[in-house]
Amino acid sequence: MELIESIDPFIMQLFIIPLIVIGLGLLVTILTKKVFVAPLITLLLNLLYETWYMKHYYPESEISYTSWNIIFPVISLAISLVVVSVLKQKSKLI
Repeated sequence: MELIESIDPFIMQLFIIPLIVIGLGLLVTILTKKVFVAPLITLLLNLLYETWYMKHYYPESEISYTSWNIIFPVISLAISLVVVSVLKQKSKLI
């Protein structure tokens, strides 16, 4: 927990969180070969992170979600469309 708290929130939100949530979403998409899975996993993971963050750092305030919950799944969807189309083309060649 001290490691997470020692990371600058700016770095965490712009680099680490997108890499983790989009990366895991794409990993599940590669395993299932279904495009819609990546944005769903990305959205769920980011919602979990933001909920945890708000409860951990601001327990007295109401939970509010950011626009990253729209941006990350859209990025994930775009990348997963490309990945799945490449995977399907590779499977046709074999």
